[in-house]
Amino acid sequence: MNEQTAGDLVGRALDASRAEHTELWLGSSRKGATRFANDAITQNLVSENATLSVRCAFGNRVGSARTNELSAESLTSAVRRAEEIAQASEPDTEYLPPLPPQEYESVHADADATAQFGPEGRADWVQRVVALASARGVRSAGSATTWESAQFLANSSGLRAQHRTTGARLVATAMTDSSSGWAAGTHWDVGELDAESMAQRAVDKADASRDPRDLEPAAYTVVLEPAAVAELLTFLVWSMDAKAAHEGRSAFAGLEGTNLAAESITLRSDPTHPECPGDPFGGEGLPSRKLSWIDRGRVANLIYSRFWAQKTGREPTGWPANVLLEGGSGSTDDLVARVDRGLLITRFWYIRHVDARKLLLTGMTRDGTFWIEGGRVRHGVKNVRFNFSPLEMLKNVERLGAPQRVGLDDLVPPLIVRDFRFTSGTSF
Repeated sequence: MNEQTAGDLVGRALDASRAEHTELWLGSSRKGATRFANDAITQNLVSENATLSVRCAFGNRVGSARTNELSAESLTSAVRRAEEIAQASEPDTEYLPPLPPQEYESVHADADATAQFGPEGRADWVQRVVALASARGVRSAGSATTWESAQFLANSSGLRAQHRTTGARLVATAMTDSSSGWAAGTHWDVGELDAESMAQRAVDKADASRDPRDLEPAAYTVVLEPAAVAELLTFLVWSMDAKAAHEGRSAFAGLEGTNLAAESITLRSDPTHPECPGDPFGGEGLPSRKLSWIDRGRVANLIYSRFWAQKTGREPTGWPANVLLEGGSGSTDDLVARVDRGLLITRFWYIRHVDARKLLLTGMTRDGTFWIEGGRVRHGVKNVRFNFSPLEMLKNVERLGAPQRVGLDDLVPPLIVRDFRFTSGTSF
């Protein structure tokens, strides 16, 4: 959807509104996906969608509605529905009127080559993965996905904002009768992804972890690959809401301004980061900011909504545009070489809260868990369940490698972490 079309649609919706305040979010997307299993493509699809979300307010009575039918009649109907819900709702004591026009950072996160990358290109990726896996005697599965999206914001206070992104992602899983390996890559520029390199990593992991051995549950020194680090940091960032912390409902209660970890730990966001750009604005149109959440081990900032910032006399932070954990130098292999006895973890899955107020999580290792001895990977081990907190992870970091992109929004390094707790084993 181009700027002119989007402007016309949100203009009609604003004109139709009778509310005191109106906010609109219009998102459009086009996605192509190719999935494969047992060395063959099983599904190929293209989907397109556009959705308009409307929020109307009379005083602080607020209602929302959404539609993906963008005719003039449907736009008006969605606005009327939001108005009706608002008038029937109890007052929202945390509601604030829409923002006036804002200034945003210039963020480049799209490529025409990605938007034009079609099923032939995705099939070529799949063929490269399958060919390499078959040559090594392992089975392959995964997905190749490309997309382009645009979002437009407008409100009755005169704010207008827009942002376009593209993305490409390849996921490769290699399997033997007793093991599996995994690799993935994501970038806004499709030309930055190397299918053969990802296939090689997945196959190498599956090969190296054949016939995995049992592991006694205990606390171990671990080398966490970037994917595993990013999965745990996601839960940490979700828990950094200032209101929840100030009300004693989160693990960050009482931690703001205190030292949490070693000086080597800096966690920040920067929407203009050249390797990992983020959205220039959030859902209400609040500009994304360059902020350190943890600065050299100290909890420097929590996430302040507009309401809580106003209540506490702070500046609103908006939601983190991306997650950037600063690192050191060296690869995952370099970190492995520094561990006498421990584990190499490719990634986690099925992570859930055990105790949200302590940010205690549980989950499983997956697709490549290895025993390290004498600075070398010796053999695969069966998957294990952990009970551990991302806060403990940051406290127990002994060394950081060079940051790597994980997904579109995370740039994080591999880590050596001591005393990572595993509580039970598996049969696979």
